Amino acid sequence: MNFAPNAVTKRLADRLFGAPILRNSIRGEIIEEIVAMAREPDWLLCAGDWASCDLRHSSSGFRIQVKQSAARQSWHTGSCGIPKPRFSIAEKTGRWENGDRWIEERSRNAEIFVFAWHPLTSASADHRNAHQWEFYVAAEPSLPRQKSISLDGIRRLASVVSVEKLRERVEEIASSLSRPPSP
Repeated sequence: MNFAPNAVTKRLADRLFGAPILRNSIRGEIIEEIVAMAREPDWLLCAGDWASCDLRHSSSGFRIQVKQSAARQSWHTGSCGIPKPRFSIAEKTGRWENGDRWIEERSRNAEIFVFAWHPLTSASADHRNAHQWEFYVAAEPSLPRQKSISLDGIRRLASVVSVEKLRERVEEIASSLSRPPSP
């Protein structure tokens, strides 16, 4: 048996990401990578254990929070219909900066929200396929003051864009923001 770190890592990656339908607990990792790939090199992926946001603009400091859900779930047999997704948009009491400094500040910790929805329930559904996702981009001030929002609520705030149009839409939203983020 090969217990070398790269063998263990490959085996784990194959188990976690080798199937088209991913568990809720790891699907966010895939969509954060997809959004980062669509936004590079100006936006840097900074998501991590206790990161306050998922991406940060390299010069302006604007922050992106990525939220995701999927119609087809790893635990869902289809007998109870398509789940009705809700996305958390609750304000936080503070945030960790650089992983070691707590800043007490009531906010949502991002100026831009990217909501990703994977609508497919068929056998062709593959959460790893960037082209199967729908993206909705919203400025934080446009979000209602509540803890969560439904997919219908998001659709009232923002139009769907493909992964190819995600860069353009994020830039439109960023240029519409009137104030720079807090340091």
